[in-house]
Amino acid sequence: MNKLVSNDFRMLILLRLVALGLFLTWRIRHPNHEAIWLWAMSITCELWFAFSWLLDQLPKLCPVNRVTDLSVLKEQFESPNLRNPKGRSDLPGIDVFVSTADPEKEPPLVTANTILSILAVDYPVEKVACYLSDDGGALLTFEALAETASFARIWVPFCRKHHIEPRNPEAYFGQKRDFLKNKVRLDFVRERKRVKREYDEFKVRINSLPESIRRRSNAYNAHEELRVKKKQMETDANVSEPVKVPKATWMSDGSHWPGTWASAEQDHSRGDHAGIIQVSRHLKYHILVNVFLLKSLYMFLVTHNQTNTISVEITLEILTFLWTKTSLTLS
Repeated sequence: MNKLVSNDFRMLILLRLVALGLFLTWRIRHPNHEAIWLWAMSITCELWFAFSWLLDQLPKLCPVNRVTDLSVLKEQFESPNLRNPKGRSDLPGIDVFVSTADPEKEPPLVTANTILSILAVDYPVEKVACYLSDDGGALLTFEALAETASFARIWVPFCRKHHIEPRNPEAYFGQKRDFLKNKVRLDFVRERKRVKREYDEFKVRINSLPESIRRRSNAYNAHEELRVKKKQMETDANVSEPVKVPKATWMSDGSHWPGTWASAEQDHSRGDHAGIIQVSRHLKYHILVNVFLLKSLYMFLVTHNQTNTISVEITLEILTFLWTKTSLTLS
């Protein structure tokens, strides 16, 4: 079919070339002697445009379609040889930057699916790093990424083992075609059911995060109000005065979220909050979070194989340097 289309296209180019040659021949043989300079300029332009068109059509006469040969890449970059005796991957590292602005307008589940599809890419795990930037600095995005890192321990090995496409779990489980096509492993059906159940539970956890954060923050804020009132009574202060306790957004470990609060208090509003560097580990995964000063930009670095990556201390130094340079650039 492709060969037939190519032959038809070549025939069309040939007909256009003949018509163009006849037109230019007629134009040259019938000059306008009353305006010879205008005629000469128009002939020059027409010849130039005809030459440009011909150069544009030449590559289309014999098109070259290039396809990546994964077996050759594996043999050259991931197989033992004289230059690489241990057969460790010699492929270049890849950094993928994903940006989001507001978890209310861009649902965290959509962002999580994007991250999962990147982590499951068919590439050496120690060579892939994914950064997530949230201009809103929301705790919801932070906790959604923690859940994503936990589910990635199940999703990524499943994708690599069974060559799953598409690697976005929402798109994969939502497709209508036969999911057993070209699958030969006997344990595929059992593992797919397990991963589907885990993904459904993952979606429920992600969808429940806003309410969970609200309830947790309300409970901690109520406890803070009681503590301040008790302190007033112990110091014989005027109890009738209203207690002013900032409505903070609380993390699961009982500390204030340094980013944006729901109450938009001072130093905790969108575009105006403190910066942090925090490392949180999930078995073979670790997330490196960097919250940029002044621009409310924080980044998550998710890598897969902790044993084959650079140390956390070196990673922190590199990201701190990146944070400093980016802050200077943005400000």
